[in-house]
Amino acid sequence: MLDFSDFIGTKYEGALDQVKSLYTYNEAMKEYLHQYKFLQDVALANIFAGEIKALSMQGIVVPIPMHPEKLKERTFPHVDELLIHADIPFQNLLIKATPSEQGKKSKKERLESEDSFELIDNVEATHYILFDDIYTTGATVHQAAKLLRDAGAKSVEAITLIKG
Repeated sequence: MLDFSDFIGTKYEGALDQVKSLYTYNEAMKEYLHQYKFLQDVALANIFAGEIKALSMQGIVVPIPMHPEKLKERTFPHVDELLIHADIPFQNLLIKATPSEQGKKSKKERLESEDSFELIDNVEATHYILFDDIYTTGATVHQAAKLLRDAGAKSVEAITLIKG
């Protein structure tokens, strides 16, 4: 599990119950993400399908979305594709409302940035599992978790393929 100490005393404290990551970011993962996301090698989603499926996610799985402009550029929703290839049912409950890229911001800027997401559907009083490709500072999943909690989610955890 990851440390949430950066979120103590912020508006995100308590929004996220836990985060699990399957892999650690290293040179091989850097190459994989580049090939998958930026060179649009969608078939690479099959590489981790078995491990993702083995997680047996109990709750409503919600992928972290890309901004529509970024989706046009990349041509496919890379987080959704990981779930599709793993045969994990999911609900798209969020849209990314701001086009800023977290990867180009410092840790401090990420933690202080405006919330990036909006809800596009109702939230039930149940358990949600946010799914994303990489956890770096945690700002993305904490923002999404707070939005779900504020809308009535009973609990929220996050699972990422990689911990940065």
